[in-house]
Amino acid sequence: MNNEWILVDKGATNWTIVVGEQASPSEIYAGSELQKYLQEISGVTVPIKNDEGPVSANEIVVGFNLHMSDLASSIDFERLGNDGFVIRTIENRIVIAGGALRGTLYGVYTFLESFLGCRWFSSTVSRIPKRSRISVGNMDIEQVPVLEYREPFFFCAFDGDWAARNKSNGNFPNLEERHGGKTEYTSLFVHTFDHFIPVKEHFDTHPEYFSEVNGERIADRTQLCLTHPDVLDLMIVKVKEYLDQHPETRILSVSQNDWYNPCQCEACRAVDDHEGSYSGSLIHFVNKVAEAIEQDYPEVAIDTLAYQYTRKPPKFVRPRHNVIVRLCSIECCFAHPLETCQELASFRSREESGASFAQDLIGWGKVCERVYIWDYVTNFSNYVMPFPNIRVLQPNIQFFIRNHVKGIFEQGSYEKGGGGEFAELRAYVISKLLWDPEYNVDIAINEFLTGYYGIAAAPLRQYIDMLHDKVEQEHIHTGIYDPPTSEYLSKELIEKSAALFDRAEILADNEEIAYRIHIARLPIRYVQLSTMPKDVPNRQELIDQFFADVRAAGITALWEGRSLEKSKQLMEEGTVFVHA
Repeated sequence: MNNEWILVDKGATNWTIVVGEQASPSEIYAGSELQKYLQEISGVTVPIKNDEGPVSANEIVVGFNLHMSDLASSIDFERLGNDGFVIRTIENRIVIAGGALRGTLYGVYTFLESFLGCRWFSSTVSRIPKRSRISVGNMDIEQVPVLEYREPFFFCAFDGDWAARNKSNGNFPNLEERHGGKTEYTSLFVHTFDHFIPVKEHFDTHPEYFSEVNGERIADRTQLCLTHPDVLDLMIVKVKEYLDQHPETRILSVSQNDWYNPCQCEACRAVDDHEGSYSGSLIHFVNKVAEAIEQDYPEVAIDTLAYQYTRKPPKFVRPRHNVIVRLCSIECCFAHPLETCQELASFRSREESGASFAQDLIGWGKVCERVYIWDYVTNFSNYVMPFPNIRVLQPNIQFFIRNHVKGIFEQGSYEKGGGGEFAELRAYVISKLLWDPEYNVDIAINEFLTGYYGIAAAPLRQYIDMLHDKVEQEHIHTGIYDPPTSEYLSKELIEKSAALFDRAEILADNEEIAYRIHIARLPIRYVQLSTMPKDVPNRQELIDQFFADVRAAGITALWEGRSLEKSKQLMEEGTVFVHA
């Protein structure tokens, strides 16, 4: 058997790329992407042909087509699903084939990445090696992702090409038909009770549709009364209307509003007391909605939340096969692995929430066929602030998967312009782990830093390690609403961090990289300014310059949902930035 396949040498090629005449949009795009990057690497254009002619020597067969039909029995396409693929050298052909929706395209990107060294760090920064000779050895790999849904939810990850190249198939990236589409939630992603049954439209005539709290039906920050039969009937009607209007929907959220106040009427309380959790009445309700739509919309799943007061799984009721439960980790510490850290760093005490997040995850994994995770990977009160969570990304994702999770949403700095600390690095590392939970994180970090910052990578890696060592060695817990006065952001650490960024700026290869370092330094400046005494003579000048730099970078928010003007005002006032 041939041990080397020379695709390009000395400015020439005798290979062709074969794409089927009946290929899917993403398979067609896969062929053009393979051609594009082979040309970018070598300067040589490998021609593309269809599968109508006879099989010839030296073909790269992209997707299932007539030139690999004799090999079809050796590939389990059903097992590959939508996203899996194989890459094989067989006789005189290289075969890259997988699921017609996205699998073949992912196979091409893996071929370029694993065998030719390509990397796509961000939508604007990549590593495409230059070679006059392209050769590969014998190949026989198969990859099928363990997760059906993979979403690093960062503004910088919304670019469709970046998402496809890093195998993200979430709801929010600009993934088009050529990319194989996305996990389609349409516009109703979460917190949908009030969308389907608005309190403003119904409370005056039907207060009984909404939460009873302390003996009274409430309109302000209310939920639905989940045991009222009219609420169920109305929800089913509204859900069917929505699905008729949006036939592309594959997952539809029927989920609690983004606050507390579950209904405590006699009927709801009886269900929840029996089930040992407020999730009891929720799952009973959602199951009935899912059952009602199944016959007319068999391809649609109903998604709901296990969030704050519904985080604990019920004792008896089980989610139907077409129900997805999305478990949220919002209360947790994010400096240490969720499996072992019992600290609840935000919102409610353990006395209120009961079991640890880890126990709740294990519980849901035992009773629900499709558990999704809503995890948090930034500080929402202070996007532009050091957040030492990079080391927990892998153990947390692995823990989710061990407990039968099928989809993961990692919520980062998603608002226009992004701007979270090392957001591009986090999105890149997360995308690798969501596809392959065993991916070497140190390699991913170092490759990214080198590709993005050149020789200035070394002091930036020192900064990342120092920050993470601090919370690990001193057992400091962190939450997603911590202020700049947090324990781990000591004066000594910030001074050392500033010195490392000074060093990085000196090492910058060019002005473009120097500017990237300038943006990466914003979190250190943010802490310095947020904790600076008001009597420092040039404080206002420094604040003005900081916000000018923030705006120049395209960042639109430092705090979730808050304008830059408000954030600047609070910094000028010397207000401690804590979650309201």
